Amino acid sequence: MDEKQEGIVVEYAGFWMRLGAYLIDFIAVWVIGWFLLAVIGLITLPFRISEGLFEPYFYGGLWSFIWLIIPAAYFILLWVLRGQTPGMMALRIKLIRTDGSPVDWGTAVVRFLGYIICWITLGLLFFWIAFDGRKQGLHDKMADTYMIILPRKRAILPETS
Repeated sequence: MDEKQEGIVVEYAGFWMRLGAYLIDFIAVWVIGWFLLAVIGLITLPFRISEGLFEPYFYGGLWSFIWLIIPAAYFILLWVLRGQTPGMMALRIKLIRTDGSPVDWGTAVVRFLGYIICWITLGLLFFWIAFDGRKQGLHDKMADTYMIILPRKRAILPETS
């Protein structure tokens, strides 16, 4: 008996589409980060007036902490819970593992670590996506993931007489 492997046909999301999604997400992370900094600043305002000595150390550390934790939480949580960030939803792309299964926590963490490596190179390693046959960046290869374009939903309208 001849067994055929069944699957679905997918289209990989390319560099420009992924960049567009990332820019939307960048704006969302930026807004969340500044909002959180403003809230923390308001809560700690009474302490800043009397404790001027520790202020540069506290807020410098807090600043670094927020700008690492907010993007990590944003991307990792959304990749695991939905397979999509708001930017990806807007452009109809989704993150999946190469076997077609959803992304788990370990995969999301490894992928985010790959993001950090790409950021350290001032974004140059993200260009790898444009030249890869399966449109995978370094972070995708590290985590064994693909970004696919979701098909458009089509409706068949009834004929009118």
